[in-house]
Formats: sequence, structure tokens, C-alpha cells
Amino acid sequence: MDEHYDNEEIYCRKLGHHLRFKYCRTESGERPCRKIADCWFDKIPIGEFLRENYGEKELASILAAPRAKAATLVELIERARKRDSSDQ
Repeated sequence: MDEHYDNEEIYCRKLGHHLRFKYCRTESGERPCRKIADCWFDKIPIGEFLRENYGEKELASILAAPRAKAATLVELIERARKRDSSDQ
């Protein structure tokens, strides 16, 4: 993994304070924040960095839009209903 930009800083709109590129690069464990390209495009050659450090499938997963909250809530409700009906 290229650590060349790890000490670069930027203001994070999501968290509301300054942080280093290393945090953005490792926000989800070994995976970067899904907003990394949006936040860093004018500070470093982020497209090049992502292409050189992640595979095509990884990039698609990293940059994919999050699931809608409503869909997640419906799924959680269904799981709870199934669990309740199996407990009775």
C-alpha cells in the first residue's frame, strides 16, 4: 500500500474536523472511506492512487453508494419478526 500521502490533511465534512489521509485510507479497517475520491480529488491524484492500490472489484465496492436506510430498516424488521415467530 502506498503511504506517500498519509500525512496530508483535509477538513472532513462527514466528521466535522481535520484529519489525515491515512484515516480516510483506512476508515473501514483496510478499506478507505467511500467518499475518499470526493474529498481528495483536488489535493492529491486520488484516481491514480485508487487504481494503483485497489483492484477493480474492490474499487466498485468501495465507491458504491450505501444502502438506503429504509431498506436496511425493513430488513431488520423482517429479521426480528422471523426471530419472534420462531421463538413461539
